[in-house]
Amino acid sequence: MKMKKIFFITGLFIILLLTACASETAKELVEYHNSYLNNVNSKGQELDKIIKKSLNTSTPTEAYQLQKEKAMPIVKEVEEYINSQDPKTDIVKELHQMRLEQFKLWHEGIQLKFQAVKKMGNQSVSQQETKDIIEESNRILKDAMELGKKADNKFLELADEHGLELEE
Repeated sequence: MKMKKIFFITGLFIILLLTACASETAKELVEYHNSYLNNVNSKGQELDKIIKKSLNTSTPTEAYQLQKEKAMPIVKEVEEYINSQDPKTDIVKELHQMRLEQFKLWHEGIQLKFQAVKKMGNQSVSQQETKDIIEESNRILKDAMELGKKADNKFLELADEHGLELEE
């Protein structure tokens, strides 16, 4: 009888331990995702507006100035936010690694576009070279978007796995 009691208590302890770990992971996953939405998605929307506005300026020099003063600080903010994240659980670390890879490419693509605008303003690049740089930037940004979709899908899988309900 004493042995059964020990097994029961040990089994109960293991179940409680696993439940506590699962809830810690679920909690961190929710916090990571919500923080990401608040800090990255809103900045991305703001950045898109600024870049569109810069495309409507009358000269490449004006576009460069607007992007330098308004857009690039946002890029830096997003980069700093992503790099400052320090997940604790393995699952969130894996998701974060996917986001790091996504934003490494995203940053590279944005920088290429910014450099193209700068060179256009300095008139140090031909139209064909500008077109080539922008095409390369678009390719890199598309790859970043693909990585973002993979990370989003990974989050959805993890949310389902941990029984998290998502608001639409």
